[in-house]
Amino acid sequence: MTTRFGLTLALARKDWRLFWADRRAALMCFVVPVVLAAAFGTVFNRPATGAPAKLPVVLVVEDAGPFTRQVAQELLSSPRLEAREVSRAEAEQAVTDRAAVAVVLPAGFEQLKHWQPGVTAERPELHLLHHPNASAERQMAEGVVTEAVMKRVTREAFADVIPEGATLAPPFKVEPRSVSPHPGARFSSYAHSFCGMTLQYLLFWGMESGLVLLRERQRSVWTRVRVAAVPLSCVIAGKALATALVALLQVFCTFGVGYLAFGVTIGSPVGFALLAFTACALAAATGLLVAAVGTTEARARNVSILVILGASMLGGLWVPSFLLPGWARDLSLALPTTWALKGFESVTWQGGGFWAAVPSAAAVAGFALVLLGAAALKLTLAERGLRRGRT
Repeated sequence: MTTRFGLTLALARKDWRLFWADRRAALMCFVVPVVLAAAFGTVFNRPATGAPAKLPVVLVVEDAGPFTRQVAQELLSSPRLEAREVSRAEAEQAVTDRAAVAVVLPAGFEQLKHWQPGVTAERPELHLLHHPNASAERQMAEGVVTEAVMKRVTREAFADVIPEGATLAPPFKVEPRSVSPHPGARFSSYAHSFCGMTLQYLLFWGMESGLVLLRERQRSVWTRVRVAAVPLSCVIAGKALATALVALLQVFCTFGVGYLAFGVTIGSPVGFALLAFTACALAAATGLLVAAVGTTEARARNVSILVILGASMLGGLWVPSFLLPGWARDLSLALPTTWALKGFESVTWQGGGFWAAVPSAAAVAGFALVLLGAAALKLTLAERGLRRGRT
């Protein structure tokens, strides 16, 4: 037992030294995830100033009636719109550049002044011009425009009932409240991006470590190890240990920068450490699986990159998962990246404690064990085939 343990440590020490042999490449392993996380966090960061976000809108008025002008003034003064009046050509250019959504009050819109409840006659049109990629902006503009138009229509239809100068407002007050199992949870784009980019780069590091092992299997290094009668279990354990240690260092360095420079907080250090250990084990198992099933280094790299990017996207490592379609969210539950991100977010911006991290850590550990078992089985079968003279 002691001899096997010593061999495992010696092999892990060899891989650790190989990692640090190229100092610049090793440094990039820590710089890249920090840069990516900072970039994603900055792009999606929305400071909580308390002021609602305003939708850029350009307004085109093609009807000279007084009712149309009142609707235009309602839109220009809306607190939810950053609106300005322009010509039709300027509006179309703004929409083409995706700088704004265009609201067009065409000729004949004044007829809406005579609308009465229950009347099904032909209704005047209002045009919304939007970029093909701006469907969300179009929906928001449609809601705000409908509200503004209905205010003026209601005032005209019930002029005898509504006092002059009275303000039309909903008969209720909307009180938004965030609901979370963790009191005080407050979304942070930097926390999300540091969780996501760290996990993605752990998988890439696992892939690179696996490619090194695959390269060794195809060269004389593997032959010398086999001649030295080193047990395969020691080779697998040594590679997994070295990969996991480097990955663990990456996690603590990346989140250390996030804590010091971007305000990423950790609610439960113990829960965070548990998740870090399981995520690093997942990275090590991923690397061993790449080495086990890869045939050539180039082919294994291409397939691994495709799989890692797909798992990152579906797992919500790039953008929050609620932006994904329903089928993608359902599919993501079968991926370890989903559970790892859920766990890291529960102990960072959600402010959860140790027990909030346990279910996700258990799921990630389960995935790691399955991948590690599959890799060990494949490597064992390949080794037996070589010893029997198979190719």
